[in-house]
Amino acid sequence: MLNRITVQLPVEGLLFWKLTGREAMSESFALTLTVLGTDARIDRSKLLGQPVTVTIPTQNLLTSRYVNGKITRVAVSAVELTGTRYAVYQLTVEPDLWPMKRDRNLRIFQGQTVPQIVKTLLGEHQVNVEDKLTGSYRVWDYCVQYQESSLDFISRLMELEGIAYHFSHEADKHTLVLTDAATQHQPFSGYEVIPYHQTPSGGSTDEEGISQWALEDSVTPGIYSLDDYDFRKPNAWLFQAQQNPASPKPGSIDVYDWPGRFVDKGHGEFYARIRQERWQVEHQQIQATATAAGIAPGHTFNLTNAPFFSDNGEYLVTAAGYHFEENRYASGEGETIHRTDFTVIPSAVVYRPAQTTAWPRTYGPQTAKVVGPKGESIWTDKYGRVKVKFHWDRLAKGDDTSSCWVRVSSAWAGQGYGGVQIPRVGDEVVVDFINGDPDRPIITGRVYNDASMPPWALPAAATQMGFMSRTKDGSVDNANALRFEDKAGAEQVWIQAERNMDTSVKNDETHSVGGARSHYVKKNELHRVEANQTQAVKGGTEILTGKGKLDAAVEQYVIASGTKLRLVSGESAIELNANGKINLIGKEFNFFVEGDGYITTGGKLHLNTSGTKPGTTAPGSGHKGDIDAAVQAYFAPEQSKKGAGASPVPSQSATKPAPQATVSNATSATPTQSEDKFSKISPIIFQNEGGYVNDPNDAGGATNKGIAWKTWQKYAKEDLGVEPTLDNLKNLTNEQAETIYRKRYWEPSGFNNLNDPKLALMSYDWTITSGGAGKQIQKLLNNEFGQQLIADGKIGPKTIDAMNSVSDSAKLTSRIADIRKEYYENLVVNNSKNAKFLTGWLNRVDRCAQVAL
Repeated sequence: MLNRITVQLPVEGLLFWKLTGREAMSESFALTLTVLGTDARIDRSKLLGQPVTVTIPTQNLLTSRYVNGKITRVAVSAVELTGTRYAVYQLTVEPDLWPMKRDRNLRIFQGQTVPQIVKTLLGEHQVNVEDKLTGSYRVWDYCVQYQESSLDFISRLMELEGIAYHFSHEADKHTLVLTDAATQHQPFSGYEVIPYHQTPSGGSTDEEGISQWALEDSVTPGIYSLDDYDFRKPNAWLFQAQQNPASPKPGSIDVYDWPGRFVDKGHGEFYARIRQERWQVEHQQIQATATAAGIAPGHTFNLTNAPFFSDNGEYLVTAAGYHFEENRYASGEGETIHRTDFTVIPSAVVYRPAQTTAWPRTYGPQTAKVVGPKGESIWTDKYGRVKVKFHWDRLAKGDDTSSCWVRVSSAWAGQGYGGVQIPRVGDEVVVDFINGDPDRPIITGRVYNDASMPPWALPAAATQMGFMSRTKDGSVDNANALRFEDKAGAEQVWIQAERNMDTSVKNDETHSVGGARSHYVKKNELHRVEANQTQAVKGGTEILTGKGKLDAAVEQYVIASGTKLRLVSGESAIELNANGKINLIGKEFNFFVEGDGYITTGGKLHLNTSGTKPGTTAPGSGHKGDIDAAVQAYFAPEQSKKGAGASPVPSQSATKPAPQATVSNATSATPTQSEDKFSKISPIIFQNEGGYVNDPNDAGGATNKGIAWKTWQKYAKEDLGVEPTLDNLKNLTNEQAETIYRKRYWEPSGFNNLNDPKLALMSYDWTITSGGAGKQIQKLLNNEFGQQLIADGKIGPKTIDAMNSVSDSAKLTSRIADIRKEYYENLVVNNSKNAKFLTGWLNRVDRCAQVAL
């Protein structure tokens, strides 16, 4: 009984009869185990998924050969042996990989090597693993398991990178062993040497050895070449080729793969070598038969007494077909058979698995949702790529970790020119895959859905086409837009700039208007012409000003009229007629010259004191109130943005002719209500900011009194009337800086309405130094003080009211100081160049917290 094959099952009363099947390197085995029992009523379902171990005695009886696995199929039949009817249970035995053969999944792996991915999945399925790998493996930025079993997924990856595996069996478990070098394979204990000798067909358990030995050489290709493309290095030469020295015609049979699944030249060299080493495995293989129980895939042995002396040597078993049959307890019904048909290669050859597992392909495009970090509405890199979450991805968080960076197709893409439209977070995009490879997604389009509808209502506005953007973190009313209306009789081109509109024409510009033209400017307008300007009007011209008007010429100034020229101010008038007659009228007059004065006439000079008026056609009528009314008639109430196609001024027919204009002195600006609190805080700001600096590590560039270069370029001319030059920034006065601070930062946000001056200082000082301050303050109010603000970063009346509603303003000021310090520290973490500024930033926060107001 000691040399019988036995089986250990989770139920009693079953005897080993047969074990057949194939086990090979880099394959999941499925062996057929047949056992006998007298009870056919064993619950088959209790056997499924349960462990089983077959114990095969070895030639020295001191060790045993084990075959361990899990039962994945049970079939029952009947047979009679020596007059006894037995229930025959046929069991299929597979390794712990069996669930991985039967599942199907879609899953994304990022930033991992193939060994890491393999061990992750094996660990999730409770597969024992022994990692003998010594090679260095690339990190895959993005790798997708796509509508395939977990075993197929890891198999194709290991086949690509030349990683082999086999199983090591023990009495109560089996272990999957990962290998990538010839030296990692060892003999089965007790079978370091196996002799060749012929035995009767089938062999005998008492006579272990190799009975058949057949060498086989095969033709293999002569060269393997592969290539790929990396858009980040579009001109790089990635082509690789590896010759097969074992080929009868090296270099004459070329196997060329595209794409080679690599973007690094070193990885291409590695893959070419792996394919060449696989051909060496296929070039020479030996088919053999043995009775030795120690023949097992992944193990080596030394052959002695070979039929050809040159065949003596060490070999690696790559596959084994088992045929074990035990009939000693049922004599007369057959013989005992211990036979293994196996395949070996020379042990010096590195075993590389064949690429037999198909790579999945996508069939047509699919859609996905653009994602990014929390709080970001636009998330891209220097190539305009975005991150997406596929609808099938069950594990993605829906943020910037959901996928790799995905390239975005553009209607026009050139070398520094073309079109740019970055898909935004939340957009639904159409994703295709280069060569159908799920590892290589590319965005080819965008589509609307019920949560993201078109900017114009359809089908009502089906005649409209165009483009409408959205201000970052803005509302539906904040957009730049270009729209074409093609409705017959209502054709229109509508352009909207949400803030500024800059047009640059490098040569000539021509405008032609077939009908009327309306021009409306809410604030100031500046026209600059370096050469001459000519205006020609066939009809009349009216210029009305609500305040003063200044016309000045450095040289000659000519005012000409073909019939009559009148200058009117109130009840005074001067009239020059084409016939040469000049009339002056007024209630009083005063001529004064410091030198001599002359009145020369070719005829008589009449001085009339009787009260007779000169013969003007009309007295003066330029009353200020009438002129102002005429001006205001041109300014209707401001139109809403949705009515952007409407004219901002009334038509000519809707306005009465304007009386002649008068020139009045512009009134001086009155002090604002915010000056009181602002005047206390302003000196503290200047103390914090200091004078002129231009640090190359400061992204804001040159700065003076806290006014950065970009701010200076934007507001110097408009707010101060000075050119935005670097010299003028260096000479910036406190008064000039206060004008910009008050107009652009203090008053628009309403800091003067804060009840606590120290809270106003802490908040205002942060907002003028950091673009993200407003959003951080709003989040703090929501998270810690129970407010419900939209964290859009724009401090206005709602945010100010929320700050005033906090009963403990000192606590709020203190918490703003805390998160402000954290904000500055994160700037250093994200960019080490900011480290030199950190101490100054933190001290500034402390000064704002400690100053007395």
